[in-house]
Amino acid sequence: MLKDWAAILGRVLSEESAFKSLYDHHPDLIIILDRQGKFVDSNRAFGSAVPCAPAHTFSGTKEALTPGEAHFTAALEGVTSSFELAENKEDGSASLSPTITYAPVKAEEGIAGVFAIIHYDVNALLPAALLEWFSRLAAAGTEEEEQEQEEEKLPALMREMAEDKRLSLILNSVSAGIFGLDTEGRTIFINREGADMLGYHPSELYGVHLMDLINQTHSTTGSYASLECPIRRTLDDGVIRSSSDEIFWRKDGTSFFVTYRIAPLLDKGMICGVVLSFADITNEREIRRAKESAEQAAQAKSDFLAMMSHEIRTPMNGMIGMADLLLETELEEEQRSYAEILRSSSYSLLQILNDILDFSKMEAGKMQLQSETFVLREMIESVIDLFTPKAEEKKLALRWWADTSVPEAVTTDPSRLRQILVNLVGNALKFTERGSVTLSVKNIPLPGSEEYLLEFSVRDTGVGIADSKLNLLFQSFSQLHPFINRKYGGTGLGLAICKQLVELMGGTIFVESEEGRGSIFRFMLPFVQETVEA
Repeated sequence: MLKDWAAILGRVLSEESAFKSLYDHHPDLIIILDRQGKFVDSNRAFGSAVPCAPAHTFSGTKEALTPGEAHFTAALEGVTSSFELAENKEDGSASLSPTITYAPVKAEEGIAGVFAIIHYDVNALLPAALLEWFSRLAAAGTEEEEQEQEEEKLPALMREMAEDKRLSLILNSVSAGIFGLDTEGRTIFINREGADMLGYHPSELYGVHLMDLINQTHSTTGSYASLECPIRRTLDDGVIRSSSDEIFWRKDGTSFFVTYRIAPLLDKGMICGVVLSFADITNEREIRRAKESAEQAAQAKSDFLAMMSHEIRTPMNGMIGMADLLLETELEEEQRSYAEILRSSSYSLLQILNDILDFSKMEAGKMQLQSETFVLREMIESVIDLFTPKAEEKKLALRWWADTSVPEAVTTDPSRLRQILVNLVGNALKFTERGSVTLSVKNIPLPGSEEYLLEFSVRDTGVGIADSKLNLLFQSFSQLHPFINRKYGGTGLGLAICKQLVELMGGTIFVESEEGRGSIFRFMLPFVQETVEA
């Protein structure tokens, strides 16, 4: 019977941490009685007030509890009620009477017993009526002696775990499975998550040898010999063990990958058990494998395109060269038109190939920067010259300016800086139908540093970009709207390449835009002050 009550108390007193704390620390005396009225347990206040009667020493029946028998019976039917235990002084006057409340002890199976809560003036002596009541309870205290001795055989650790409110709250709140095993490998506590992961009800696991149930298996070497099982080894040597490459088996015969940790339970330096915590990582493992496969495929694609860069560009350059030579010969008007279309289309195709190959190189981590010192203004003028015919064709004003504090010569990768400017200026001209495109450069000193920043800005008066679309600008292969792709063309890689190049060069890029009013693309790059030789 006491074993059954140990299970009930384990649920009632440990699953609700707030109630267990109230039970332990409540100043009133609280006694728990079973349905027959036999003493089961009491709180700390009872043991302090009645030193001769610690928990589990009373075994009285409700017949011994003469006061309030009707209230006791009502509690068994689920009704909570209170009454006063009348007491008279020797002179015949009434004293402050203790109040007794009977409340039902509710368990999964129904009402398992009754709480008796006794409230009295703690500053006064224990009322004689209560002392008489407790004496009658104690008189029947030998009836369950054998069962009490049997309970004493239960592992002390098991009783502590069942009664510890903090442990119960933690065990049943975490998403990992947690087991406690004694020195023989038998389960002494388990949380709900652990039982669920293994496909068992917790009641099926108490006292069972866990190693036999889970059949712990290494994912590559197979099942462990009995003495080599990590749980068994930690029980023997007390060494903490962990792994993320193991397999546990469920009740239905299926298995799952786990990450686990086994730590010893110590009592005065002696190993008295182990705690096993584990989590099901089957889904994470599958996601990781899928991610690795996707990354490997993407890497293989990028490696292939980066390697094929020369092989693809060489024939394209040959086609462009032949088209240029053909245009230098005497051609009829119709033939010249065909040759110009051939050259223009070849340049467009080469630009697309360059974008794809450059992007693939950067994805593969094979883009290498060159460091050269060059005259910045000359490079900017070459970019402006490149687009002047296009601007004149669209009747757009194309201009540029630089702060007087901008150095004449800078050191960086000129071809990549030029590529960024060509992309940004080209885009600005593409999406501007009237107005202007302006390229500017500003020097931003960094006090106390040998470095300084140059801010490059490309401002246009074009179509602008909606706020909701700005986050798409620097994504690869993205177009803001199918109409834009049809009208203006392009691969959607230009800005993505600009962003990666700017970041590769140690800078940042950002955009300000208002739909219908134009955009400003800015990027800042760090430079080192050039040393002037005497």
